[in-house]
Amino acid sequence: MITAADFKKQISKTLAGHLRSLGFKGSGFNYTTSGDNFIFSIGVQASRWDGRCCAELGIHPKEIDSFGNHKIDLKHLKYYSCEFRQRLWRKDPADQWWQYSDDPELNIQVAEHIFHSIKEQALPIIQLFKTEPYILDSIEVLDLSNIYKNVASKLGGMILMTTDIRFAWALTKIFEKRNPEKAIQFAKFGLSKLDASSIFIGKVDFERVVRQDD
Repeated sequence: MITAADFKKQISKTLAGHLRSLGFKGSGFNYTTSGDNFIFSIGVQASRWDGRCCAELGIHPKEIDSFGNHKIDLKHLKYYSCEFRQRLWRKDPADQWWQYSDDPELNIQVAEHIFHSIKEQALPIIQLFKTEPYILDSIEVLDLSNIYKNVASKLGGMILMTTDIRFAWALTKIFEKRNPEKAIQFAKFGLSKLDASSIFIGKVDFERVVRQDD
């Protein structure tokens, strides 16, 4: 079976050409573009052993430039480091893997199929986030009761690969400076989901923001 590295070489020209025509920069398995408040990333992840690959859309708010003591390099962001991520699919959401082979021509077809999914699933969401740079302002604490349904309905159908606690942390960070009252609401929600023994790094951010309400 062809290696993931060789598969990347075979599809890179095709995928890069398509994505660069849409304003993305990058090569291989990682491509990015930017809007006013968000960085957008498209990535391909190839399995090392069984000849399969998947594709993801990553969206990262520019207000989040750190997590705990870790500084996030926004200029060289990869899709897997984006705060908001969604797996793309072939024919339906349960079918998220493309099979590649030893045949270069078939692998180019895989690249074309992946780009079709990017156009159909990722680009409308990216366009929505670009035209509505404050789209996250529509999210309320009650929406976190089911982020895979309630939040998706407000974000153009984007099904986030995250948890309610992590999403609450992201919104706390985003709103901390420009909407402190809303940041406090999400921080309190996050703390309500954690116990005293929790080691979640974002807990300190929850606590700091809630103290501002004292």
